[in-house]
Amino acid sequence: MKKFKIADIELDNRYIQAPLAGYTSYASRKLAYKYGASLTYTEMISCNAINYKNNKTLEMLPYKKEDNKLALQLFGGETNHILEAVKYVDSNCVYDFLDFNFGCPVPKVIKQKAGSSYLTKQREDEMYHLLREMVKISSRPVICKIRLGYKEFNYLDIAKLVEQAGVSMLAVHGRLQKEGFSGIVHYDMINQIKQNVNIPIVANGNIDLTNIDEVEKITNADAFMFGRSIMGYPRLFKNLIEKEDNLPITSKNRHDQFDDMLEHLNLLIQEKGEQQACMLFRGIACFYLKGLDQTKEIKPLLLKSKTKQEFIEILTKYR
Repeated sequence: MKKFKIADIELDNRYIQAPLAGYTSYASRKLAYKYGASLTYTEMISCNAINYKNNKTLEMLPYKKEDNKLALQLFGGETNHILEAVKYVDSNCVYDFLDFNFGCPVPKVIKQKAGSSYLTKQREDEMYHLLREMVKISSRPVICKIRLGYKEFNYLDIAKLVEQAGVSMLAVHGRLQKEGFSGIVHYDMINQIKQNVNIPIVANGNIDLTNIDEVEKITNADAFMFGRSIMGYPRLFKNLIEKEDNLPITSKNRHDQFDDMLEHLNLLIQEKGEQQACMLFRGIACFYLKGLDQTKEIKPLLLKSKTKQEFIEILTKYR
């Protein structure tokens, strides 16, 4: 099994769970650790909300050591507010890497001058200054996530800037901001970044078990980040390890999926309480059905469930 190192911290393998809004809470991270992820992320957390002491946001922060390595991901659009939040999490939270999001393409984040809105020529100096200050303040290695640009490709300039600022690892989603989450992923451009900087590069964008070999060959990346492909399927990390170790790959099946679904729900209840957890889990549960046969009857029932017992009864009936 190939290892992966960020700064002086060695990770068990090269397979990373991407930060996913509304999904990568402690519950999903716990399952990712269980099946072999070497690094997971918090959800993208607002610096402004941390500074305003928003209770829901503060509850998203990690306050205890988790089962494996954890990156705390922040986002924001104003340097002073961001640095204030960095000081808060550095003193109060437990994590291994401080990650900053320069990649989110969604309009509500762009409106805050956050996410991939930084990836314009006009904000390169601002981005460099922000990262330099974050590196000075943070007692943990600073890492970040980018796209290939905003409307135009400027990924080499951005990657070199990030390295010069003292960032320890760069994750790259192989699309522009304007390309969103659809269309071709420019893996060859991730390779160009890898050839032009000396910090570790993590490839991201539509990677799964079927194309991991091709993506590795094209990008020559140091590690690989999995987002939508692990939603409802944390055992993907187990499959990736099996593949690398030349072991038989465990196929997705109803029994395992339903077991993981209940474990995910139980962990979410521990984290958020039954009422809130069950409301959130309605949507999450449907991801676990993807690729399984004869699930048309189950999905509408799961979407209506309000209690843990209702979920158990449905899964027991259709097991």
